[in-house]
Amino acid sequence: MMREMSYRDKMILLIISVIIILAVGFFALIRPKYNTLVADKAIYNDTYTEWEGIEAKKAQIPVLKDNITKEYNEAEEIAQMFVNEAFEPVNDTLDNLKANYFLDQYIQPMIDDSQLKVDSFSLGGITSQTLSYYYYTPDILTYSLLESADINGAYAAQAADLLKTSNALSERLEAEVMTNNLSLSVSGKKENLMTFLTKMKEEEENAVRITNVSIADYSFGEGQTQTITEQQTNPDGTVTEVTREVPVASNGQGESTMEIGITFYNAKPIDKPVLGD
Repeated sequence: MMREMSYRDKMILLIISVIIILAVGFFALIRPKYNTLVADKAIYNDTYTEWEGIEAKKAQIPVLKDNITKEYNEAEEIAQMFVNEAFEPVNDTLDNLKANYFLDQYIQPMIDDSQLKVDSFSLGGITSQTLSYYYYTPDILTYSLLESADINGAYAAQAADLLKTSNALSERLEAEVMTNNLSLSVSGKKENLMTFLTKMKEEEENAVRITNVSIADYSFGEGQTQTITEQQTNPDGTVTEVTREVPVASNGQGESTMEIGITFYNAKPIDKPVLGD
């Protein structure tokens, strides 16, 4: 027969029971919550770090907007030389079918003002062309004795500095632009030709280049002769015809036929970046 538990034993049993209940509760309820709390805290820390990074990037947005706007303005100013007003309708519509017509309308006033007589007028049509950079490459001579004498590297450094610009430009990507080639066969005086070339030069805000000028008679009649036939009365009273060469009194003011090649370049204007508010 079991002995009745004393008060002391009961208290010990009660304390043990409470400890067991707390331990079971910790492992069954509290520990999972604790683990979840630890995981959530880690997620919070990661999220907070990411948020700080986003805030730092947001703070840079006004600076980036200013830099982009500055780069756009500078690029637009440079690009304007290739935004040819003769191609403006083509740039607006992206339809190249009427490009020849627009170029004809663009150049006709210059031909009229110069009073050149057009024998033929040929436009090649729209095409793309890769433009190469034009730059000067210094001709630097090197030889074994010079390289051996350059023990401090002064010559090599000087040569590298001279080649710096040409090396940088040679590594740049070349760009494609829209082009149309015009061939003119005309006739007129020297002053007519010079007037036309001057008017083309005045179009420097547009990308237009005279590719060739060929003049059949570069002297424009100076030193030329012409054949004339005159009647001559002989001593016996008979009349005969005499043919002779006489100078043409043109003083270089005569006319000549000329071939003129012109290339028009064009690139669509750069779009203004949409940066938002």
